[in-house]
Amino acid sequence: MIPSMARCARSEYRSGWKTHPVLYAARLPFSDSASRIQTNEKGRTMPGALEGIRVLDLCIILAGPTCGRTLSEYGADVIKVDPEHRVPGLTPWLDVGRGKRSICLNITRDAGLEAFYRLADTSDVLLQGFRKGVAERLGIGYEQLSERNPGIVYASINAFGQEGDWAMRPGFDQNAQAATGMQLRNGGDGQPGPPPYTFNDYGTGIMAAYGVMLALLEREHTGRGQKIDTSLAYTASTFSSAYMVDYEGYEPDEVSGPEAKGFDTLNRLYRTADGWLALSVNNDGEREKFNSLGPFTKLSDRSTLEPIFASRSTNDWVKSLSEAGIAATASRTLADVRNEARDDERDLIVAEHHPFFGGVEHGIAAPQMDATPVRAGTSPVFGGDTVEVLTELGYSDDEIEAMRADGVIPQADGLPLR
Repeated sequence: MIPSMARCARSEYRSGWKTHPVLYAARLPFSDSASRIQTNEKGRTMPGALEGIRVLDLCIILAGPTCGRTLSEYGADVIKVDPEHRVPGLTPWLDVGRGKRSICLNITRDAGLEAFYRLADTSDVLLQGFRKGVAERLGIGYEQLSERNPGIVYASINAFGQEGDWAMRPGFDQNAQAATGMQLRNGGDGQPGPPPYTFNDYGTGIMAAYGVMLALLEREHTGRGQKIDTSLAYTASTFSSAYMVDYEGYEPDEVSGPEAKGFDTLNRLYRTADGWLALSVNNDGEREKFNSLGPFTKLSDRSTLEPIFASRSTNDWVKSLSEAGIAATASRTLADVRNEARDDERDLIVAEHHPFFGGVEHGIAAPQMDATPVRAGTSPVFGGDTVEVLTELGYSDDEIEAMRADGVIPQADGLPLR
């Protein structure tokens, strides 16, 4: 019998915590990563929107694990499934591993594949990041699993999708950026310039979570799951949709290159006396307000505005422009953002204590929901929930020890990260 989420939430410690000698000796409090329950101001339980949904996350790197993390933040019980040898890096694990349980399982062994089938039979969603054909060779393709569990929602999340000429190609965020024109647009003048962030990875994870939730909603009507195909390249194309527009007589006017400061004179970055200001004036009413302000009554072009903005501090401009109803924001460093978010009553930054790595801070998901709040889970110990999950599936202690001896699961329940 699979225990309820509330039972998981009441567990004092994860199994990996109890059986790992280093962690147990330290006696450090470990936030329960499987907890799905929060309370409101009256002490009533507030389950997440995806309460009762079980997700198997087989993905690596960022995109797929971001999908799993997002589903977990909204209440799903997400079980991260990895082979013992595929140890993740520290930073991605602390980032996109949050809120999940972690098991190590060798599905190339018969006993490991059988355990995986038992898990898939009791799950609502599976996330995988393999190229075309790999999951089928492992015995865990959509057709193979949906025959056993017709209600399963099966999401494929990779670089170039499961169909088409590029389906067999490996790839990461920078490859998707290159393939969809992002890098040349960012670099400008024919020189590619990769953006210093992996927005396609995170964007694809969120898009995949969106698809999963739609499929779960549709399942309420039909009783059947479905297969979802998403990729970094699909997301990059979606984010570039404004540049995909074409029609007779269209003359593209793309803003490109690292020196680009905005779209036009009134929608761009300006240097101030002590930093940078992002100005956005977008319609006649806003332009009228802008022109009514003393320094801007004789506005002509950018060269006129630059010395005006450079004469005062960023905060001065933000205050005066905001009071006039003009959108103006300081360009801030990440350190500034973190420091302000720590004091924000919306809990935009959440602190946790990890048994291996001590104090860890991270952001939380959007959108925020009042009736089913976001859950800020902690990152699990790699492989630390293997015994617990197998026990939930009905495996006895002797069967679990036999799986250890056969190399189906690790010898230790909590493994160090890279």
